[in-house]
Amino acid sequence: MTTGERPGGEPSTARLPASSASSTYAAKRGSPALERALTAIRTNAGWLLPALVAIVGIVPSLWALRAQTFGIFGRDQGIFQYVAWAIRNGERTYRDIHEINGPLPHAWHFVMQLLGGEDEHVFRSIDTVMLTLAYTLAGATLPRWLGLELGTGKSRARGVVLWALAGLTMLGAQYTRYDWWHTAQREAFYSILVLTSVSLQAIGHSARDRRLALGAFLLAGITTSLTWFGKPPCAIFSVLQGAVLLLDRKNIALPLKHALGSAVAGGLAVGTSMLAFMLAYEDLGRGIEMLSKVPRLHHTIWNETLLGSYRAYNNAPRLDWAMASFAGFIAAFFLLKLPRRALLAAVLPTGGFLVFALQGKAFPYHLHMLTAGTAVAQLVILGATAQTLQNAHSKRPRLHDVLAVAAVFAALALGLKSGEDASKSPAVRGEWAKIGSTAEKRASRAYFERFAWGDYFANDLRDAAAYLTFHTRPDERVQTYGFDPYLLFLARRKSASPVMYSFELNVDAALEGGPGARPSAELKSWLRAYRDDAEQLVLRSVEASPPAAFTLHDRAPFTHPANAEEDFAKHCPALFEWMSARYTFAAAFGTVRIWLRHDVMARSTALH
Repeated sequence: MTTGERPGGEPSTARLPASSASSTYAAKRGSPALERALTAIRTNAGWLLPALVAIVGIVPSLWALRAQTFGIFGRDQGIFQYVAWAIRNGERTYRDIHEINGPLPHAWHFVMQLLGGEDEHVFRSIDTVMLTLAYTLAGATLPRWLGLELGTGKSRARGVVLWALAGLTMLGAQYTRYDWWHTAQREAFYSILVLTSVSLQAIGHSARDRRLALGAFLLAGITTSLTWFGKPPCAIFSVLQGAVLLLDRKNIALPLKHALGSAVAGGLAVGTSMLAFMLAYEDLGRGIEMLSKVPRLHHTIWNETLLGSYRAYNNAPRLDWAMASFAGFIAAFFLLKLPRRALLAAVLPTGGFLVFALQGKAFPYHLHMLTAGTAVAQLVILGATAQTLQNAHSKRPRLHDVLAVAAVFAALALGLKSGEDASKSPAVRGEWAKIGSTAEKRASRAYFERFAWGDYFANDLRDAAAYLTFHTRPDERVQTYGFDPYLLFLARRKSASPVMYSFELNVDAALEGGPGARPSAELKSWLRAYRDDAEQLVLRSVEASPPAAFTLHDRAPFTHPANAEEDFAKHCPALFEWMSARYTFAAAFGTVRIWLRHDVMARSTALH
């Protein structure tokens, strides 16, 4: 009886072993060496493909991530530095500081400052460690998303490590393409929280041990629900994660109610913690009131259409790459019949796009969730390809040979792209690690001049802060008219009133709106009334306790006045009149104009 026949000589319909079919195919081709190579690729695809990605791209990615730690802070990071410092020194957010964000970024910067993060380099270094851990976890758990077989013992450990390195390579590289203005941003922090959450959820879906699954869902609930307290639209991610859980409920080791209950418990723990933080350092009632006004106050400012957001700030290449990768993932999901939990790879890109579109500002840092999700989708496609190759059967040997070759080239291409992205990152091209290699260099004017931005002037802020530190006392306050309370942090002086953003006192940008949203007549009336109330609030505050100084900032967003004094006089006539009668122009540092109270000016003159 020959192979492939039943007793009696009838042809067998049973599947031939892959090795047998491959041998037959190789014999027809007469290329045994090539067949051995292709067989090796198919057999070892589970660890070979991530290894190729990491070998090519890991070093540039790590180098670029390190280089980013030498960047300075931009406006947003500076705002949260001031808020965190102020509440650490007795102020209450929303009551003493009109902040337009939820409590999470305040708590994040609060904790980072306790860890030494008042220093920009230290903050960025800690932030980079957090990113690295999140990216490594995502890569390490990726085989669980697919049920990718890695063997046991050392073989499995090798595969997990290589996928972790591949994840770090690709996720790290996409992050380094953002410049200093758009990194160490709250959206980047939220992106790693959601990424960590979906990674933990993958463990919950795939774990056979019930306690491990419960713990994973609990931690997943904690990390995803944290983002709600930064930007409420981030709840979209939790909804998408819940949808994946429902779709895959029959394949988890826990009853659905236990998995959901564990995740909800995590969310409740976060809610309790955030409430405790707000009760300790913020004003809960004023917070609810302030945050309820933010959409009306801020929504129309520079609001873009979806097409405008696509075209703005060179967002198009990132969005194109994301759409292509997402389409590839959807195709792979259906064609390769991936397990339902693999849909976790759709959470970040889908939610990221929705959050980006809903905000309507088009700022590149709003794309962090989407671009991280793009890298995840690509990793899942690569993992699914490895799984397909390892499970290849005899019916289509030629197709699997082609797929094996394509997979190798795809892995190399992803590694090369990651390496190129990292090598061309702003931090590497700008030689941040070199120009900021020591604390002395990071304090120099030349260092800050390397980080130019259209309406943000780092040296002006530092020069003005040094002047205020010298000419005012630590317990004296400063009233600003601009958009950079980071000046207050640098000077270690508190705001004289709750109003620290000029767009509360000058609502012209909101009244004008943008292509994506124009204010109604009712909203215009509300904005003008809000502005009048804000001016009166500042006036009452400074009358009750006159600050040592006013700082007026030229070219401040969102209207970019060439002369801040004229703009202040035009939009806040009562406040400007009060200031002019009691304060003297003292100095100007580039775009920052400083007025000192008469007695402070006299005291300052006496010092000289």
